Amino acid sequence: MKPRSRVRTLAMALGLLAVLLAVPAALVSAWAWAKARMPYNEEGQHFDGLVVHHAGSEYVYAAVALVLWLLVGLAIWGARRAQQR
Repeated sequence: MKPRSRVRTLAMALGLLAVLLAVPAALVSAWAWAKARMPYNEEGQHFDGLVVHHAGSEYVYAAVALVLWLLVGLAIWGARRAQQR
């Protein structure tokens, strides 16, 4: 395998990784946003009509989403850098 094709394969793999990480990042972001918009019940917990959710869990989901988006950004940066070589 030529060195140029290895770099191209690496760029494609990193691009695919970015796409695959973007899907759960978007889902977790949407879940965190939905949890943050839920109303509170009298005990100060999030309540969606059926289930009582712990208050503060939206921050954990947002932190997980942030880490996933950072990984997406790193994969995109690596793919662009490998493609420019």
